[in-house]
Amino acid sequence: MDEHFKVFDFHRILFGDAPAMFMLEIVFRTIIMYVYTIALLRVLGKRGIGQLSTLELAIIICFGSAVGDPMMGAEVPILHGLTAITAVALLQIGMERVINRNKKVEAIMEGTPECVVDNGRIILQHLDKDNISHEDLFRALRSKDVEHLGQVRKAFFETSGQVSVFFQSPRNIKPGLSVMPAESGCENHGQCLGASGTGFYSCANCGDTRQFKAGASFTDCTVCNCHEWKASTQTNDLQKD
Repeated sequence: MDEHFKVFDFHRILFGDAPAMFMLEIVFRTIIMYVYTIALLRVLGKRGIGQLSTLELAIIICFGSAVGDPMMGAEVPILHGLTAITAVALLQIGMERVINRNKKVEAIMEGTPECVVDNGRIILQHLDKDNISHEDLFRALRSKDVEHLGQVRKAFFETSGQVSVFFQSPRNIKPGLSVMPAESGCENHGQCLGASGTGFYSCANCGDTRQFKAGASFTDCTVCNCHEWKASTQTNDLQKD
C-alpha cells in the first residue's frame, strides 16, 4: 500500500481522487452501458427477463458485474464492458437454444418440477430435496386460495420457484391439514392424549388424514411416523376464479 495512503480520508472516501469532471464521464459511461443493456435485453426477449430460472439468475449477476465496472471504473474501457455483456448475451441465447432442443440438458441446467402435494398429502422427500419448509409451502398454497390440503389434488414446485396447484373437484374435497397461519386446532402427542371428539385428524407433518373415535388414543402416523395430530379442516365447496 502507498506509504502516503491516509486512513479515513473523508475527501477520498466521499469524492475520490479523480478530477471533478470525471463525474461527467461517469454519466456518459452510464448512458452508453444503460442503452446497450436495454437493447440486449430486447434481443433476449420476454422469456429472458420474465422468469428467474438458473440461467436468468446467472445473466442478472453477469450483467450487473459487466455493466457496473465500465460505468465508474476509470481504468476500464467502455469497449471492454460492451464486449463482456455481448458475450454474456450470446452465451444466454446459445444456451436457451440448446435447452429448448435437449430435455436432458434442460433438466441439468434448470431442474425439473417436483410434486410436493399428492391428493392432500405432503411428499416430504421432495420438500427436503428442494429445501422447502412447511411454512414456505403453506404460504405458497395460501396465495392460491387454499385453506387446507384436502382441497389439493396436486401441487408442483416449479423450476421458477413458484407453486402450481391443481384443485380437487368440489365433490371430491375431503378433510385435510389446515395451511392457515397460527392455527388453533387440536395438537396431541403420541399415545398420551385421545381424540377430543369423533372426527378427522391430520398428521401435522405430512397431512395424512384419518378418522378417530372420541377418546381413541393417537398412534404414530403410518406414513411418516410423526406423533403430532391436528383436527382436520373441512370445507363443503371451493371458491376460485
